[in-house]
Amino acid sequence: MHPADRARENSIALEVKKDGLQQRQNGDWMLRFTVSSLDMHPTIVAAPMGARFACVLVEIDDNEMPIDHKAEDRDKWRALGAVKQAGIRCKDPVFWAYLSEEQVDGTVLDEKGAAIVVRNICGVLTRSDLGKPGFADQRVVWFDLDQKFQAWRARENA
Repeated sequence: MHPADRARENSIALEVKKDGLQQRQNGDWMLRFTVSSLDMHPTIVAAPMGARFACVLVEIDDNEMPIDHKAEDRDKWRALGAVKQAGIRCKDPVFWAYLSEEQVDGTVLDEKGAAIVVRNICGVLTRSDLGKPGFADQRVVWFDLDQKFQAWRARENA
């Protein structure tokens, strides 16, 4: 049996409302939901604290229809441009892990290290060069690097 089939057979459907969001010092997120008593599944109630669940969430509108965020998010990201995108990515510890695993021999431990790697890969002296006329080839390299990161992240989350 394929893992997706097994997951589908054992899935628990319930509606939740986002109740809280907090980032911890180690970078992990604490996400809290409220579940109506009518929707609470006995499997969740009976599971011990610390039990792990795979989770798929789809935001719904007032008509119970899924809201499509992907196109909206993708357009916002594109509108930022290469300079801002590179700055955001270089602050992201997940991007550091990607660079360490896939792009360089060694560990990228911080924003400064990520910025050095990005500048070296893109062939620029500063990330701000990515927004200047005459650096179109370097922007293409940045966009390719970002696409590879997004694909890597999707594989890691699968």
